[in-house]
Amino acid sequence: MIDMGVEIFVLDTAHGYQKKMIEAIKNFRKEFGNKVTLIAGNIITEKATRDLIKAGANGVKVGIGPGAMCTTRMKTGVGRPQFSAVYHCAREARKLGGFVWADGGIREPRDVCLALAAGASHVMIGSLFAGTYESTGDIRYDGNGAMYKENYGMASGKAVNLRTGGLSPFEQAKRALFHEGISTSRIYLRKGWESVGDVVDECMTGLRSSMTYVGARNLEEFHEKTIIGVQTSAGFHEGTPHGKVIQ
Repeated sequence: MIDMGVEIFVLDTAHGYQKKMIEAIKNFRKEFGNKVTLIAGNIITEKATRDLIKAGANGVKVGIGPGAMCTTRMKTGVGRPQFSAVYHCAREARKLGGFVWADGGIREPRDVCLALAAGASHVMIGSLFAGTYESTGDIRYDGNGAMYKENYGMASGKAVNLRTGGLSPFEQAKRALFHEGISTSRIYLRKGWESVGDVVDECMTGLRSSMTYVGARNLEEFHEKTIIGVQTSAGFHEGTPHGKVIQ
């Protein structure tokens, strides 16, 4: 793949701060050198960020539990609010010359803005793109005629069964006892957001407007000029539209 021109590789697992991941990063660098970019994850702490970058990763993928298909926090109590995770991990990564990909929790354009303001260099989007014409899967219709697509989490029982099909019946049964993802979810195609292009346009216009409020001309200035504060639940609801909203 390197000979074909692939420039970025991602070593990904639900719990990226473990011995096997650090060994995999070191083995990758030993085998292929530093000519390509390597991302490792997922992690949520400064120490994990530091250790994975020192092992040879250029950047880390941040996020445990914020995604629409993930139930890790509900099942295990493990995780961290995504903005806090990105903010702290990005600060540590910058000290070491690395960077952060914010993975999960993107529901509205504001979430893209928050991730980049917190210091992420990239934002990964899942469910927003899943509910579009271009995503995989057939369009289905509910009882009211609304369009949707079926989606499932990569830690769900369905995904686990697909990955463990070659194991013995005992091992399959053992792994099926516990899963941390939603097996089936309806992702509706939102009016005005039916295409990937529509979603990207919404996110980009929201980001540009957010940057004008901050007075930033580029993403680096956006992060540097952003003032971080604590927002209460009441404060969040105050910022939402009042009354009945008709789109």
